[in-house]
Amino acid sequence: MTSQEVIRYINRGANYYVSLFGRAEHMEIVQRDRYSLVRPRGDVFGIRFVYNVRLQGLSQEQKEELVAEIKALGLPVWWDLEYPIQAAEPDPEGESYLAMLAGERPDWPDHPAVTEVKTQEEFAQWAGVVNQVLSGGKEDIHPQYHYPLCRDGLLRCYTLGDPAGRVLSAAAAAVDREAASLEFVATLPEHRRQGLARALCCRAVKDAFAHGAEIVTVRAIDGVAAALYTSVGFQPYWP
Repeated sequence: MTSQEVIRYINRGANYYVSLFGRAEHMEIVQRDRYSLVRPRGDVFGIRFVYNVRLQGLSQEQKEELVAEIKALGLPVWWDLEYPIQAAEPDPEGESYLAMLAGERPDWPDHPAVTEVKTQEEFAQWAGVVNQVLSGGKEDIHPQYHYPLCRDGLLRCYTLGDPAGRVLSAAAAAVDREAASLEFVATLPEHRRQGLARALCCRAVKDAFAHGAEIVTVRAIDGVAAALYTSVGFQPYWP
């Protein structure tokens, strides 16, 4: 697989991940002419995000007009990596993009304490850690309304907990046919640097390949996250 093909899978994984937020009864996906928007219905809380921006076939002037229109919304945006909205060079401490092909997976030992989420109660515990760590306590992932993603296999969720049953770390694989993306990697601050996130990442990636994925992608928000993913076996890519 070429680097450009991998970049396309990273784009696909990011767009799919954002779309999952909209697949709940309190959310909606709005399709505009050249981009998509996920947002809550009415006054219910939920994330607002622009994704699936389609710049293909536009002139430079049309691209600039579309980018200006999207930026005027004042919302977070996933910009396609194949188009020049990103920085020209990667920032070692900024966001980075990584992937692993099925044939590249290391032979990790199993961690017996990793649990795959199955029930709505388990999903609520998983969502609690994800929201606390990644969303400042806001319910970007609803513990009830987003559970069907897990139940139906679109989001394979994993946890690690303490002997008392408290969830300390969480992760998930978003499953899109032959591709998957590693998402929602979160560990409570007081339990970091104990190998919990690494164990969850290994299990999520191993299961993704076992269930037919040909590639798993991941986006690292900073250098610390990138170091975790490269230690697992992911390789960085840049458009």
